[in-house]
This record gives sequence, structure tokens and C-alpha cells, in this order.
Amino acid sequence: MAKALESNFSLTSLDLQHNQIGTTGATALAKALESNSSLTSLKLQENQIGDTGSTALAKALESNSSLTFLDLYYNQIGDAGATALAKALELNTSLTSLNLYYNQIGDTGATALAGALESNSSLISLDLRLNKIRDTGATALAKALESNSSLTSLNLKRIR
Repeated sequence: MAKALESNFSLTSLDLQHNQIGTTGATALAKALESNSSLTSLKLQENQIGDTGSTALAKALESNSSLTFLDLYYNQIGDAGATALAKALELNTSLTSLNLYYNQIGDTGATALAGALESNSSLISLDLRLNKIRDTGATALAKALESNSSLTSLNLKRIR
């Protein structure tokens, strides 16, 4: 699939939910995203990509200008992966929706994402439900909202 993305510039949406892609597959997809200019939506729910896979995707987001929706629900992403994604959000101007629901992101990752929100003006939806964010991370996100005028949806629901 990654190889196809490197040469296919007509595909706009790719749904690879529940496919056990893992870090190797996520890294291959990330490499393809660096050159692909047509894909706008990528769904990778429940693929166990972890910090390594999300870091590879983050690197691709630094140069990719077509992807607007990235769904990384339930992928065992922790603070390192969230921090890499935050760095990418500081540079990326196309991503409007990022779903990080049900991962392992704690205060460090949330604080990094908050920092990105202070400079990012394209992201309108961020889903951080069911992570490990506590007071420090929530406070950082709240402070970021004071200066961010593009985010219209932030989900921090915690039901565990």
C-alpha cells in the first residue's frame, strides 16, 4: 500500500483500520506520505504503531501539505510519539483534524501538543480522550487555548 501511495496521486482517502500495520508499516506509509500530494485522509485505528510509527508519521507531516485528517486512535502512542507529532504540527499547515483517542499520552506529550497549538493555526479538531493526561498536561492545553484561535474542538474526556 505504501509503495502504491508513492506513485498514485489520485487517491484521496485511505482506511487501514485494524490491519496490524505496526511500526514497520507505519514507517513505510510515512515515507510514501513525504512524496504523496493527493491523500487528504488517513485512518490507522488500532494498528499498534506506537511511538516509533507515530514519530515516522510526524516526520512526514513536516513536509506533507495535503493530509488534512489523521486518525491514530488506539495505537499505543506515548509521550515520545505525541512530542514528535507536536513538533510536526509546528510546521504543518494542512492538518485540520488529529485523533489521538485512547493512547498512552501523559502530561509530557500533552504539554508538547499544547506548545504546538500556540503556533499552529490550521488544526481545528484534536481528540485526546482516554489518555493519561493529568493536571499538568490539562493546564498546559488550557493555557494554549488562550492564544490559539483555530481549534474549535478539543476532547479530553476521561472515563477510566
